[in-house]
Amino acid sequence: MRILLTVGHSILKSGAITSADGTKMGGGNEYKYCKSLSKYVKKYLEANGHDVNRLVCPEGTFAKATDERTYKLAIEHATDYDLVIELHLNAAITKTAQGCEVLYKSTNGKKYASKIQKQLAKVFKDRGIVKRDNLYILNQTKAPAVLVEVFFCTNPKEWKYAINNKEKIAKLIANGIG
Repeated sequence: MRILLTVGHSILKSGAITSADGTKMGGGNEYKYCKSLSKYVKKYLEANGHDVNRLVCPEGTFAKATDERTYKLAIEHATDYDLVIELHLNAAITKTAQGCEVLYKSTNGKKYASKIQKQLAKVFKDRGIVKRDNLYILNQTKAPAVLVEVFFCTNPKEWKYAINNKEKIAKLIANGIG
């Protein structure tokens, strides 16, 4: 299967990071973690026989967060992918929010969301899969897409676990695809 694996968010020209930053709560930075995690997810997806294009937005290039959409969609639309996976971390105003969830829009997306969620729920609280139709990565790609909210970057316990278990988490995501 041909997969586009994207990292949610970017670093803008101004130096601002468009992602959640849980460092003030004892957690970590969403963009930096997902960028690192994506290397391992790619490795395990390829080990499972998939052709994977890893897409990280160029840092310090975009003036505004919406530039990410134009950049990613142009790349996705130029190639025939079978699936798009975007990596994110959830965030909350409390340190105690926890768990994983996978977002989808299409029927095919739901199938993959369920499989990935089942795998991640082996190590994180199962928040379930969620149908969303207001996110460009789910509703403007040609291929079915899922947005993986791996865990809460604002939760110090989840952050500590995730930092020490990146390869395990990546393998769970990859095994969800098969």
